Amino acid sequence: MTATMTKRVSYDIGCMKSLRKLPDRVALKFMDMMTRYMSDPSANGLNLETVEGSKDSSIKSLRVDQGYRAIAFEVGRDIMFVHVNEHDKAYRWAAGRRVKLDPETNRIRVIEEVDAVTEPVVIQAPAAPRLFERVPDARLRALGVPEEELPAVRNIPTIEAMEGAEDRFDPLTYQILYAVAAGYEDEEIKTLAGVGGERDAEAQTPVADLTFGQLIETEQSRQTIFIPDSEAELRRVFEEGLEGWRVFLHPEQRKIAYRDYNGAVLVRGGAGTGKTVVAMHRAKHLADQIQEDPTQAGRRVLLTTFTTSLAHDIDANLRTLCPAHLDARPPRIEVINLDRWVSQFLKRKSFAREVAFFGEARDRLDEVWRSVFDDHELPEGLSEPFVRAEWAKIVQAKGVADQRSYLKASRAGRGTPLDRKKRAVLWDIFADYRARLISEGLAEPDDAYREATEILNSEAPNLPYAAVIVDEAQDMGEQAFRLIRAIVPETPSGDRNSLFIVGDAHQRIYGRRASMSACGINVRGRSKQLRLNYRTTQEIRAWAVSVLEGVSVDDLDEGTDTLRGYVSLMRGAAPLLVGCKTEAEELEGLVAWLRGLPADRIRLSDIGVLCARKADVERVHGALRAAGIETVLLQSGADDRAVPGVRITTMHRAKGLEFFAVAIPFLSNTAFPPPGVLRAAVDAADREDIVIQYRSLLHVAATRAKQALRISWSGAATSLCDTALLNAAALG
Repeated sequence: MTATMTKRVSYDIGCMKSLRKLPDRVALKFMDMMTRYMSDPSANGLNLETVEGSKDSSIKSLRVDQGYRAIAFEVGRDIMFVHVNEHDKAYRWAAGRRVKLDPETNRIRVIEEVDAVTEPVVIQAPAAPRLFERVPDARLRALGVPEEELPAVRNIPTIEAMEGAEDRFDPLTYQILYAVAAGYEDEEIKTLAGVGGERDAEAQTPVADLTFGQLIETEQSRQTIFIPDSEAELRRVFEEGLEGWRVFLHPEQRKIAYRDYNGAVLVRGGAGTGKTVVAMHRAKHLADQIQEDPTQAGRRVLLTTFTTSLAHDIDANLRTLCPAHLDARPPRIEVINLDRWVSQFLKRKSFAREVAFFGEARDRLDEVWRSVFDDHELPEGLSEPFVRAEWAKIVQAKGVADQRSYLKASRAGRGTPLDRKKRAVLWDIFADYRARLISEGLAEPDDAYREATEILNSEAPNLPYAAVIVDEAQDMGEQAFRLIRAIVPETPSGDRNSLFIVGDAHQRIYGRRASMSACGINVRGRSKQLRLNYRTTQEIRAWAVSVLEGVSVDDLDEGTDTLRGYVSLMRGAAPLLVGCKTEAEELEGLVAWLRGLPADRIRLSDIGVLCARKADVERVHGALRAAGIETVLLQSGADDRAVPGVRITTMHRAKGLEFFAVAIPFLSNTAFPPPGVLRAAVDAADREDIVIQYRSLLHVAATRAKQALRISWSGAATSLCDTALLNAAALG
């Protein structure tokens, strides 16, 4: 805010929701008024008028144009906008509202007093059953439902009626009611809604004594109230709508991100639960500490992930959340994918071998394997693909360095059994391959990770990192986590705030596995779980979860994980499931679906078409261009949503992205998983791993959708989601 500003302006989430229902010209005019006021408040005063007949003298109105009014609460130096609508509707909305300072939930709430509303919340016959008739008032009050809203709650007949009346309830009340209707236990509801629990230990003022100006700054109030720090931040939130709130945290998320830990932390959660947002805030929190502590000058937080594209996306979001930390010299936050970090580190250490991360170097690995197989006879019953898989999944993944270790190594998860004699023969092949790699000046990524780890452990170089944050941990292997532990090793004084790891094994799309404990990372007692999906509707979430039905998933350590309690509070249409006779018909249907999406509510850049193969991406691209639909092919780099066009990309590249609407074509049983991938399976166990990997990939792709999901195939649908299709049909 500028130094000359006399008023602090904030925005309740209800203001954003009401703006989304109005014509674009009204929203743009309101945004223009707000940003002009921020840039020069002395010249652009807000001319607020009293709302006649309101029970709350602090409620005011602001003229947006001839036909529209904004509603705000003015208390002291604070102005909080809560609603925008047509003139008469805005005044009717305001008539029964008042601000409630709620010490029990530690937040500001906008309450509707039912007796002041001329039209009933729900019209129903007196004898009709009601949704909450068996839930005592005492329980609802204890969970955080205000006394004033209980009469309206008692009139709700069905969950559908409650969804239709969402904007008539305080946002916290709505969350609580939805969770009660979904059957959650009270403690679970309090956790999901951020009610109860320990309050900030540093807060010296009793909550009951906080003023409006103080209470609006609490973590709980900031869940639904936005106070912009700059004109740029205000514009971003208005332009992105409700999605712009994704950098603001639910109290449970904030509790995880903004506290100190005496060791490594693991945060798990299903797709859309905000793991990456929590990781970003964790980076900001630690960078804030570095900035405030002169003894940490020059230190930084390393935020790393598996793929380059994800690193670009995170960097772009951090530049919205805390640009000063990235632009500082030296930067207080460094965002880079781990392969690139290793490559740069080894280059500084004059590592003599070329690391085959991709491209021509990967092709040279195939040539080395060819020469090895030409000189060795394989044990009976084993194939060349099996030997290469054994090398990658056992020798390299576990860091096996000699024959004795290989003879003793666990091969859990590998299908074809190997006796001692076969292992000995295989080790001769592996030793020869390793020697030829060195002779050729080549190294595999796991070799690079081990080399970097050995350098760090032996030299103890003075790296600038105060902490490492890992996003998408499920896609990293054991050697990667041994390296991460070496970048910020435990010290004699402890492991305070050094490692913060987020991931979800349900979204493992690259087949790598690692146990934190096996890599020297102790997260016992510091494992957290997020369960509330902020991205997708309940219908889309349920379909995506059903794709993984029957799949056993690990917890990124030495236990198992489930999606029990994973829920979305948003509702919407069931996924659209479309079977076609031919792929040409499928593409025609995709074009028609895209043209049928409401252009006044959905930008082209908020639509994604996700494919399993690059060849399918090209086919979709050609079909949409031929139909005159603007497109953007997403490959590497961040996605700039200011560039218009439907996004077309692979399911793998879509990881970390989200779209208002998503289409996933070509899910026939002859195309998904791709036949070539299945043919490459070395045995039944390997084939099952591939199938599970593609189930996870489809789960990830489906959960990129926020409001609309279209699934299509030609001929028979893929067997990977037969059950899912049936479940979705039942939802419909």
